[in-house]
Amino acid sequence: MFVVIAGGLLVGLLMGALGGGGAILAVPLLTFGLGLPPEHATVGSLVVVGAGAASGLIPHARSHNVRPVVGLVFGALGTGGSALAAQLSGLLDGNVLLTLFSVLLLVVAATMIRKNTRRHSPPSRDSTGGGYAWSRPRSWAPLVLTATAVGFLTGLFGVGGGFIIVPALTLVVGLGMRRAIGTSLVVILVNSTAALALHATALPHLEWDVVVPFALVALVSSVLGAAVGSRVDTRVLSLGFAGFLVLTAGYTAVQSVPPLLG
Repeated sequence: MFVVIAGGLLVGLLMGALGGGGAILAVPLLTFGLGLPPEHATVGSLVVVGAGAASGLIPHARSHNVRPVVGLVFGALGTGGSALAAQLSGLLDGNVLLTLFSVLLLVVAATMIRKNTRRHSPPSRDSTGGGYAWSRPRSWAPLVLTATAVGFLTGLFGVGGGFIIVPALTLVVGLGMRRAIGTSLVVILVNSTAALALHATALPHLEWDVVVPFALVALVSSVLGAAVGSRVDTRVLSLGFAGFLVLTAGYTAVQSVPPLLG
């Protein structure tokens, strides 16, 4: 029960505050901490992450920090790109993919750190509140290209979610950090729902006595994470997210690089 509460709390807080980090933590917690088979842990994490995204979305929407049209289009395009990449990922060694993914995370983290530590760096055009939070994006081209590319990368590497979505929304689409986090939860909800539909046959065999409590804790803590994130300066959020990317890149590299060198 401790792993369920602590794990759900951590997953929810990260999703609510940073718009990502759920699946990459939920899968190992469900597998190594709670003893679920890897294939069940993957499906169970979709339930947990979907619940956390749905609940965290509510306070972000109330604060006008969600661009639903951007999120829905991003999610739809990303699903197509992910499906295409999934067909190609089998052609490459898994450790090569993970090593490339760690490099990608480091590049994204370095870009975010550079952007948020420059003197006089102007805020993103979408960084403050406003009446157009529910409107269409100002330009479709960056959104379409970025969503397809991000979907391809997440499908290729088998992970990603908010780790790539939030930086893409800030660095390319031009959303402020708070709106990127809120909109990322829309994308995650779309992606997790679509993935659950593809794994529908596995749902009756899932260990629901473990997954449901885990998801409920994540659901509640995601709301708390959103409240915490709303009180933190956006640059601190960005730098914290970049630091999280560096840690994730380091962990991924430790797992994938030694087998390649050996």
